[in-house]
Amino acid sequence: MPPDGTRRWRVACQATDCWVWGLDVRDFAERDDVVPPGNPEGFGELEACWDGLNRIRAALADLSADAAPTLRAELERIVERIDAFEPSVSILGQVKAGKSTLLNAMLGQPGLLPSDVNPWTSVITNVHLNSPRRPADIRALFRFFDALEWDRLVTTGGRLGEMAQRAGFAAEADQIRSQVMQMRAATEGRLGSAFEDLLGTSHAFPILSREVIDRYICYGDAGDDRGRAQGFYADITKTADLYIDLPGYPKNLCIRDTPGVNDTFMMREQITINAISESRVCVIVLSAHQALSTMDMALLRIIGNVEAREILIFVNRIDELPDPVAQTVEIEASIRRTLARAGVGEGLTILFGSAHWAMRSLEDTCDALPADSRHALARWAAARADCAPADLFGPRLRQIAYDASGVPDLHRAVARRVVEGPGRAMLADIQSVAGNVISEVETVDIVARSGGLAAAEIDRAAIEARAAAIGRACDDRLRTVAADSAAALTERLRRAQDQFVDGAIGSLAAHIAAYGEAEGWRCDPTTLRMMIRSAYMTACKTLRSGLTDAATEAAEAYGRLICQDLRVPEGSVAIHLPTGPAPHAPGIIAQTIALDMQTSWWRRFFLRRGSPEDRARRYRAVILAETNPLIEDVGGETFAAFAGQVTAAGRDFCTRQEDFVRAVLDAMQRPATDESLLAGMAQALDDMSNRGAA
Repeated sequence: MPPDGTRRWRVACQATDCWVWGLDVRDFAERDDVVPPGNPEGFGELEACWDGLNRIRAALADLSADAAPTLRAELERIVERIDAFEPSVSILGQVKAGKSTLLNAMLGQPGLLPSDVNPWTSVITNVHLNSPRRPADIRALFRFFDALEWDRLVTTGGRLGEMAQRAGFAAEADQIRSQVMQMRAATEGRLGSAFEDLLGTSHAFPILSREVIDRYICYGDAGDDRGRAQGFYADITKTADLYIDLPGYPKNLCIRDTPGVNDTFMMREQITINAISESRVCVIVLSAHQALSTMDMALLRIIGNVEAREILIFVNRIDELPDPVAQTVEIEASIRRTLARAGVGEGLTILFGSAHWAMRSLEDTCDALPADSRHALARWAAARADCAPADLFGPRLRQIAYDASGVPDLHRAVARRVVEGPGRAMLADIQSVAGNVISEVETVDIVARSGGLAAAEIDRAAIEARAAAIGRACDDRLRTVAADSAAALTERLRRAQDQFVDGAIGSLAAHIAAYGEAEGWRCDPTTLRMMIRSAYMTACKTLRSGLTDAATEAAEAYGRLICQDLRVPEGSVAIHLPTGPAPHAPGIIAQTIALDMQTSWWRRFFLRRGSPEDRARRYRAVILAETNPLIEDVGGETFAAFAGQVTAAGRDFCTRQEDFVRAVLDAMQRPATDESLLAGMAQALDDMSNRGAA
């Protein structure tokens, strides 16, 4: 064993062949000195949600074993969806806000992710907690940028360079490209001949070690040519997936660490935005010294683009405040004023704490707290009725520090958001689909028990052909609604853009008339973002209504086919309509554009010579160049993706009804299902629904 007591592991690596001193994930979980004071009971609500889903899963599995073949496949698909359910929580904030330290504290694992002042996290890192779908023999998986992504970075200077070029700042664009070229040269020099081979590939490891994690996901000292130090692969690493198993924590939960919103060259901004779009819970980490008064505008854009119920604000580093009790009240009021001025975040939950206090508690080093930090903790404890002054010098100090860290409150808040958001949506979806299947099984059983028509009296091919024709008609109608909605969305987006541009040019003219040409001026695109979001959500709502109308018409046709042609009693047929996907604001709206930049660019832009008309014309061109990608993406790819989900929901609905028709046909020649299985399934759904309502 090495002197520090860690285990020695052989790690297979495509670019290097090295020995790594590391800790197996079990070492993270089992060390006595990192067990938090008390279990993560804050996740109890999420565990209860999983218990309910597991009961439904077990009942579905029992029912599947006895169901008709055509219905068995649908039941098995529901089971697969439950198994694949992995709600995600994204941790966001500026560089050095303490995101990684907070994530480590949430997991009770000091040092799992790099959290030193230097280096810092530079890669989207997905921590999969107690995942039953973990790839075999993989605990860490790192994916690299492909050649096309790197070529774009070098050619244009990344999105930052592209923005400078579109705004007409050629010198700034050249400077950015030069900096990117220097970074690439350093990366290629470090990786040598392996650089080209690594692009577009991935590295996988059967264990977790801190050194391996540091080499792939953080910036810092790139180390020697054998990849033994921090940040060796960080420049080319696109995403990281870590799989850890922790007793007492919920299963199938993904907690996602992100680079700071002021990511260098904005290399990973779009990846971060995509991560936010996939997460229904976002924890925005602020520093108690900065809060929202001086925060990066990118965070305000994120807050404004995500529903308030999906956001938690965690104000970190209250251990650095002289009087955390009084000052947190002032900080919260300041945050809410800033959000109100920006017109976002009404009703947000704001929590306060200290990841540093959590680390000290987890490591049992509270006795060594610096004097200022201990004083802040004493002020916090003095405001609590259950804390006595003597507790700060006794065995309760560790528990007090952990409670003051805010981590238990954050656990509870995250669990509540997951249960109320993706958990409730998953339950509603499962209830709808499973309830539909139960109704179908019950109807099939009625046919099986009553005998219905004799098989010889039915032209099965003709019945199945009619059922298929109903499905095609539904699909055609939905495609028409989708095309009409897309056209209306495009028109509305262009009108919004024209309105915004005209308003911006008018404001510019008024500014010049009032303050002259020497004063800088910057256009705020918040209004345009709000109009884009409104137009998109309206189009999605129209499309979902179209799904309801098309499915209703199809359901009536299927009902006539089953009840009239197959003579199934009308009261025994219950067809549940699909709800379709829930729309969410397009993530790309939060993407940085040149109009957001608070730099000296714009001052120089307006000092260029030319008539006011010429300057207005140039500025109009810049605004159009910057906003066109938003308009085209939202009205094109983003809406097309949502429309695809809606039409797929309609198609799945019709496919289930066609399977149901076949099951009714089959039922004329098969025994009925055990009624106790149906009762067990219905009871599991009812129990879960009652728990959610409570």
